[in-house]
Formats: sequence, structure tokens, C-alpha cells
Amino acid sequence: MEWLKSKQFRQTLIIILILVVSAIFLTWLLQYRYYHNDAGAAFEFMFTKKRIFLFSSLIMFFMLLFIYGIFHKPFTAVSIGTAIVLIIGYITITKYGFRGVPLLPEDFQLSSQAGTLMQFVNIWDIVRLIIAVILVLILGAILNRLTKKWWHESPQENQRKEPLWRRMHIISRLVIIIIALVGFIGTTDFIRNHPNKPEIKVDFLKSAFVNWSQLYNYNHMGFLLGFLYNFGNLEITAPDAYNEEVISTIHSELEKTAADANSEQSRTKLAAGDYNIILVLGESFFDPEVIREYYNYDGGDVTPNLHRLQGEILAGTMYSPEYGGGTANVEFEVVTGLTNYWLKTVPYTNLLPKQETVPSIASFAKENGLETSVVHPYSGTVYNRDTVLPKLGFDQFVTVSEFDHTEKDGESAYINDRSSYSQALDKLSNAKERQLISLITMQNHAPYKYEEYGEPKFRVTNIDDENEKNTVETYLMTLNKSDEYLGEFVEKVKNFDEPTVVLFYGDHSPGIFKRVLNNSDQDIANLIRQTPYLIFSNFDFDKTAVEKISNLASEQDASINGQKTLPTTTPNCLTNTLLNLLNVEKPLTHYLLDTVCKETPTLASVYYGVSAPKMDAATSQYELLSYDLAAGKQYFLKQ
Repeated sequence: MEWLKSKQFRQTLIIILILVVSAIFLTWLLQYRYYHNDAGAAFEFMFTKKRIFLFSSLIMFFMLLFIYGIFHKPFTAVSIGTAIVLIIGYITITKYGFRGVPLLPEDFQLSSQAGTLMQFVNIWDIVRLIIAVILVLILGAILNRLTKKWWHESPQENQRKEPLWRRMHIISRLVIIIIALVGFIGTTDFIRNHPNKPEIKVDFLKSAFVNWSQLYNYNHMGFLLGFLYNFGNLEITAPDAYNEEVISTIHSELEKTAADANSEQSRTKLAAGDYNIILVLGESFFDPEVIREYYNYDGGDVTPNLHRLQGEILAGTMYSPEYGGGTANVEFEVVTGLTNYWLKTVPYTNLLPKQETVPSIASFAKENGLETSVVHPYSGTVYNRDTVLPKLGFDQFVTVSEFDHTEKDGESAYINDRSSYSQALDKLSNAKERQLISLITMQNHAPYKYEEYGEPKFRVTNIDDENEKNTVETYLMTLNKSDEYLGEFVEKVKNFDEPTVVLFYGDHSPGIFKRVLNNSDQDIANLIRQTPYLIFSNFDFDKTAVEKISNLASEQDASINGQKTLPTTTPNCLTNTLLNLLNVEKPLTHYLLDTVCKETPTLASVYYGVSAPKMDAATSQYELLSYDLAAGKQYFLKQ
């Protein structure tokens, strides 16, 4: 009982109190920053979701206790914890401004590219953040110094006579660190290590995690629990049925399917063709007419060339699994024909660097005598492209430093699409061999700085928020210029002196249409993910192939301006559609796509919500192959 009256006991209680109060405050601060500095929203979350908030505060307490165990100074633990929250809060707000989605653990896989990504943020915001962090750490140091004498029971001269391990409180530090780790691991294990199910109910919190919308998780479970939940998605686990024998069986079945299809459809080899192939990823190319009810504007048609072309050439709608960013994830699906639906990661940074090679349309083109290259008016290190593209079969990578055409519009920081198209066409003109070129544009990339293109031609009429209004109007201006250059490019391809076929697609919409993204009606929210894609050439496609592919379009897709459309689908199906139009023999995996893209044309988590696609034989095989080739042991390539 005497120990209860001791100074050491009082110190322990005060330290625990400091850490508990700080944990509650920092949990609230995380929500405050997540809600873009909206104190009302943060307090509403705190009082309407009491169980979730208190449980999050408990986890935060264990994190602060761990820091305290290292430094053995309570105010140091609090100041470091506060600095970390400020940094995470800033990154969250910045990312949400670009993409409309919160910070995820996978985003830290891009930390090596921080220097490149810095070009997308306001340098003064960074300066203010650094100043705030320094002030918080200084305040912690001052509080430690002011209370130093109270924490030490014996005079400093007596402490010097004690052994080092005792002076440094080694044993107590280790005990505290162990308690903190056990507490953190014990309370978060079910969050971090969870089964891959569409929905996981947490009864004691009276809520649930879903794997199809992280925005839902962060809004309903809070920032901290939402962030921890996504640690379970960092490790890619093999499907239950995955083994070499199963993959070998799939390979044999696809060989037979390919032989039958090639014979029945009189498919020719790509090597026998005399045409070039261009894949164009239109950065943030989106048709704002689709959401005009929610973002109305005057000034005329923003994308007149797109709408004209949709009535003249083969066109369709791509349901993008990404919003406001994630370009490389869409690019991965288009180039490989695999899907990220089950992988749920950033394949370019998390998976492909670990593989020796990954089959793609580029490697297939190389096998058929085409030279392969990527043209991109930006740095080659973003998304590890400089490392990954050779593994995909691309022999050349032309980046901004090698561009001959460097025109920019207005005050834009990016080379415009006209120059990008010219660079790609020059490469065709100067080449002796047939080419497959993947062109990744940059003109429409965020941020959208007001009046970057001069006085806005298109004025948004139904938005009161001035910043949101200015951002949308600037995007409409850059999109209008991009549409102009698309029209020019199509005409140049039509008149090009070599047979050339082009697949053009918008990778995602920009992360600025939150009133659509956050709409409670999923059909309306889905509008923001519908980007256009076009397939055109300066020679005639096989009529039977065109008719067969057009028939896959649903009644909803029926026609655009009277022109038959291509089916609405996710990016994993686009190159398969292109190869079918060319009526050429394809990589074996693409014969599986014929079935998958017909039965499950839209393969994206956010599309299904708490449901999931029907796992028939073809879809199950597709899951196995996507894992095997992107993340597994690549048994398929060894057959």
C-alpha cells in the first residue's frame, strides 16, 4: 500500500493520463484533418460513433506508449505523435484534393518518388507543415525541460553513480515497449489480418469494413481503423486453388480453345500484318457531358471532337477502377490483359519489379516482329516505369528529356497532347520496322490552377464554392484543348502513309467531381468512372469481327450518334477487343478474356459494392492467371 502513496506511482498515473488525453486529442485531430479541417464533422464523428472513436483512441494510446517507451519522456512521445499526425493529415488532404480518395498504406510504396511527386504540391504548404512540426517538437522539448526535476526522484549527481542500464531505465523501457506492442497487435490483429471478403462485420463496434470502397471505410470506421484495415491488402495471397497442376490444366485448355478459335475465325498471325499499333492513354480524359446535371456549365461543348468521333468510328465506354489517379493501375490492365480486381495493389511498384518478365501486348508484338516503345512527356521514374516497362517487353522508353516537341498551353506545367502525338508519329515516320507504341499523355494531369489557360471559356453555373468552381473550370479548359488535339491526331492517322491502328482511352476522370463521387445513389456515383475509348485505323477492319464485337454491347450501350458502340468494359478487356478487331492470333490468356469480358465485362470492386462477380469456371481461371503472372511463380510461362 505504501507504493500507492509513492511519488513513482503518482508519476505513472500522470504519465498515463497525459498519454490517454493526448491519444483522444490526436484521434480527433486525425479526423479533423481527414474532414479537411472541419471541426464540426470531427466532433460529429466523435459523438455519433463513440465506440469506434474510443477504440481508435485506445489504439492511438498504444502507439504513444510505444514512443514513450523509446524516449521515456511523455511530452516527447506526445510531440512526436502530434508531428506524425500533422504529416499524415497533410498527405491525406493533398491526396484527397488530387484523387478524392484517402491516404492508403500502399501509397508509401511511392515514397522513393517523393521528389517527383513534390512537383504536384504547393511548396508553401510544405514549408508551413515543416514549421508546424518543428514548433510542436520544440514545445515538447520545452515541456520536458520544465518538468525534468519532477520526473527524477534522486538528484542528478546521485544518478551519475548508478549503473548505465539503471540511469537509462532500460528495463522499464523494454517493459513499456513490450506492453505497447502486445496491446497494439492484440487490438488491431483482426483489422490488419482479415479474410478477403466483400464485407466484414465488427459486432462490438456496430459497424463493418468493406473491400470495395475505402472511402466508405474511412467515413464509417474513421481514419485510423480505415488505414489499418488496408494493411491487409499489402500482402498478396494466392487463391486457394493455386498450384502448378491447376495452371498447367488451364494452359492446356487454352491451347485447345485458341486452336479452335483460330481455325473457325480464320485468324492470321500478327507477324503477317503490315500495320503499326498505337495505344494512347489519355491522362484524365473524361466526357463532362456525362455529369452535366451535377456540374452544369455554359460556353458550349467541351469535347466536340470526341462527340463527333463517337458517331464516326468505333467507340465505347470504359469503366475505370480508378478515380483521380492510379494511372499505372489502369495502364497495367490495358497492357497485360490481367486484372487488379483481386490483387488490389499497385502492380507497377509492388509486384512487377519482383518478376523477371510479365507477358503483355508489347512482348506479344515483339514476338511478331514489331519494335516496341513507350512515349511519355514526363519523368520515367514515376510508378517505377523505367524498371517495369522492359519486363513487359518494351525496348525503348522516350521520356520528356528526349522530346523534340515540347509545346505547352498557357501556364500549364505539362507538354500538351499535340506535342505528344507529334512525338509518337515522328517515331513511326523514322522507323524502318513496324511499331507498337504506348503513348501516355500528361496535358490533363492535376493540379488545375485557376486561369492557367487564360480566362475560362466554360463557366460552371451550379456551384457556390469558389475554389471548386475554379478548379472545374480550369479542367474544362485543358480538356477542351486536349479534345482539339485528339481531333487533329485522328486526322493525321487517317492520312498517315503507313497502315496504323489506334486504341485511345481515358484512364480515369480527375479527382474534382466529389458531388458525384460521394452520391449515395451508386448508379450516379458510377458516372464518374465512365471514360471514353476509341479504336480506329486508316484501313478497314474485318467486317465480321466488327459485327461480332459490336453485338457484345448491351442495349444500354446501343449507339452513340447512330454509330454502333463497343461494349462497356473495364481496362483489362481493351487490348483483347483490339486484337479481335484485327482478327489475329492472340496470346493464350486473351482467349480466356473472350469469355470473361463477355460474362463479366465490368470487373472493378467499387462497381460491385458488397456483392461480387459470379465466379464461374472462366472467372476463377482468370483470377488464378492474374495472380500467377503478376504475383505468383509464373507456372503458366513454364508450360
